[in-house]
Amino acid sequence: MSGGRLRVGYVGVAFESYYADEHDQYRRAITGLSRLSEELDFDLVAIEHGIGDLEAARAAADHLSSRQLDFLVLQAAACASGELLEPLAAAAPRLGLWATPEPVLEGSIQLHSLVSTNHFASIIRRYLRDRGVPYKWFLGHIDEPETERRFRVTFRALAGIKAMASARIGWIGGISPGFYNMLFDEGSLERRFGTTIGTHTIDDVVRVARAVETRPAASVVRMATDLATEVTAPSVGMDRNARLYLALRRIIETEGYDALAVQCWPSFQEDFDMAPCMAYSLLGSEDGVAVSCEGDVPGAVTMLLMNSMSPNHGSATLLDLTTLDLEADAALLWHCGVTPRHFGAGNGIRWVDHVTLGRKSDIRYGVSGDLLFAPQQTTIAYAGDDFSELFIATAEVVDTGKAGFDGTRGWFTRFRLNGEPIELMDLVNTVMVQGREHHYAVAQGDLSSELAEVAAWLGLRTTQAIPMRDHLQIEGLNT
Repeated sequence: MSGGRLRVGYVGVAFESYYADEHDQYRRAITGLSRLSEELDFDLVAIEHGIGDLEAARAAADHLSSRQLDFLVLQAAACASGELLEPLAAAAPRLGLWATPEPVLEGSIQLHSLVSTNHFASIIRRYLRDRGVPYKWFLGHIDEPETERRFRVTFRALAGIKAMASARIGWIGGISPGFYNMLFDEGSLERRFGTTIGTHTIDDVVRVARAVETRPAASVVRMATDLATEVTAPSVGMDRNARLYLALRRIIETEGYDALAVQCWPSFQEDFDMAPCMAYSLLGSEDGVAVSCEGDVPGAVTMLLMNSMSPNHGSATLLDLTTLDLEADAALLWHCGVTPRHFGAGNGIRWVDHVTLGRKSDIRYGVSGDLLFAPQQTTIAYAGDDFSELFIATAEVVDTGKAGFDGTRGWFTRFRLNGEPIELMDLVNTVMVQGREHHYAVAQGDLSSELAEVAAWLGLRTTQAIPMRDHLQIEGLNT
């Protein structure tokens, strides 16, 4: 992933008349942050001693600024002067204000940490308003589960932002015909996320694929066959997907791409007599590379963002909201066959003829994946409206007893939008009334808090529910 490691700073401030040292505030904080830095793979730049006066705060701020931090954790280890905030708040583009609880609840006050954190937040919002310093507040010790969870959300979200800021996405072949709602503004993408686009034609890729030698292509076919529970696709389709997989890998390596958005129809059928689903699926499962089909760049952006916050999983996938099973209170999210195999039970996938292309003729394009998702927690997101709004939902994949349509798919239920439960029909109504893009990036696990934090740091709106009513609903007028 581009962008390098997240760089986090820590500094603790306190008046000497309070008991930060006696209660081991600095060592405890640094130890906990160091543990998280190793687990979550970020660099920690810590000031190991407490800061008590303006001169020391300026010196600490100079040191921290020189380390090019992405985020500074400013702990009120005990009560501290408000004048320390101004130089330290300038040491990083984003700030964490951290309070810890009192060790005793009677007698002589020991820390007075919460009041100083409140004081700092007030100064930022009022005295430093023109600077627009973004901050998140924390309360508790780093080794306490609820506090650690809030820090984890922040560090993962900031890692995603950092990765996107230098990421490159390869856009190959443009959008599929008629997919006008997937058109986007490259300038808006770069301004919001920092992400840039490189463009290629399908011909560019096909030329590379045709030049792939027989032996490496055969090796990929064997690999894909060994990974599958069954192969019914024609051998020529397997061979061409193997060549395309290697061609896309070569382009990724040569151009330094972090994700791809590739048109999958109709050009590949016209230029290479194949359907490329297997190649995209393998890039997601075996290489962890997000590949959005139908040339959907906002979909690729969303998949890459989720991948960068959850690097130990394989890639996210891209799906359509295809049909509803109202008896099961579930929606089928489906696509032709591009999902990585790790979404299925036991990583199992079948390689079959493409499930829609050529089915009314004798043409066999191959190769789609056929995969029913295993029960699991998922996150559903999409960076739409030219990257000014983020759709954030979660849902559970369940076994409804129905197989769903051939392709890669799962039955999703128990939806939450922005962390709040939402009825299935209210969710469908929301996307219909708002005219949301018809693709959804889906990742394993719950990344909803991280995505909401990304939206907050970057100033994106989040999609708000529009409950279903019997009357005509027009967003902003009578919703």
